[in-house]
Amino acid sequence: MKRKQLAPHIHADQPAAERYLYVLVALLPAFLGAVFYYGIRVLILAAVSMFCFFMSDYLISEKLYPELPFHVDYSSLVSGLLLVLMVPASTSAWAVAMAALFGSVLVKQAFGGAGANVFNPALGARAFLEFACPAQMVAAEKPFQGLWNLTTLWTGKPGTITPASSEGVRFVDIFSGRLVGMAGVTSIVLLLLGFLILLERRLIRFEAPLAYFATLVVGYVPFFWDHLNFHEFFYWVSVGGILLIGIFALNDCTTTPMDPKGRIVFGFGAGLLTLILYRFGNSSYAMIFPVLMMNMTTPIFDRYLRPRVFSKASWFREVEK
Repeated sequence: MKRKQLAPHIHADQPAAERYLYVLVALLPAFLGAVFYYGIRVLILAAVSMFCFFMSDYLISEKLYPELPFHVDYSSLVSGLLLVLMVPASTSAWAVAMAALFGSVLVKQAFGGAGANVFNPALGARAFLEFACPAQMVAAEKPFQGLWNLTTLWTGKPGTITPASSEGVRFVDIFSGRLVGMAGVTSIVLLLLGFLILLERRLIRFEAPLAYFATLVVGYVPFFWDHLNFHEFFYWVSVGGILLIGIFALNDCTTTPMDPKGRIVFGFGAGLLTLILYRFGNSSYAMIFPVLMMNMTTPIFDRYLRPRVFSKASWFREVEK
């Protein structure tokens, strides 16, 4: 006789759709800042990405899981918007559409849909672009190039104009996001505003983000001992997508461990891998790949660090009998 696995107790009174809707609202300040700096093209890219994510999720769910009614939980819209914030504003629309389809089909729906995916769909889609369109991923756009700057909307922009250091960059630019970088990751103020929205709705689990940020702060000194510069550190936090990853990717309930101890190790591992990639590897990989690599460990944490079932010494041994 096949025994059912014990389900975790639910302590939140919010349905999944409401939680994802608030995450979408929390992303709006960074998104509106990207539109302000880079114009209508960011709005078009977001519409393309969110449409492709949503329609792909809907069509695949209808075909592969007809016994389960499709519920609009806004997870596809969150993934689509998050993807656009992590790419340069000069990225072509077809590249964003291709990445959104990859994230929906192979990263999310192939594992069973929302709540069953191993990897974060938006980060998986962004990782796909690193290999499929590497030239476009380093072709950062300067802010304020015109509200209707659509010249590279379909072709993308090869090459790079990203400065190598923070020399000449003011703190006001670092905190406001008026920098050459990804579309929606550079503004510390706008991302912190999104954090406050999540905090007010009690959608923040602090263990992974705190471990992540603490590892980066403490590890910055030994990893960059030969050229310590805290102005450079804040610049790195701004253009490197550190806050976006820490606030949103490390609070994904599906791809981060359920147990607080597991989330602490998860955040520490992501921070350490980020430092290693920035110091010794390809710095363009340091925003997304550490989290994706730690996503692979989440099932292990959930198996061995899950809270003990009442009166049972080891929950998984009882379940597997």
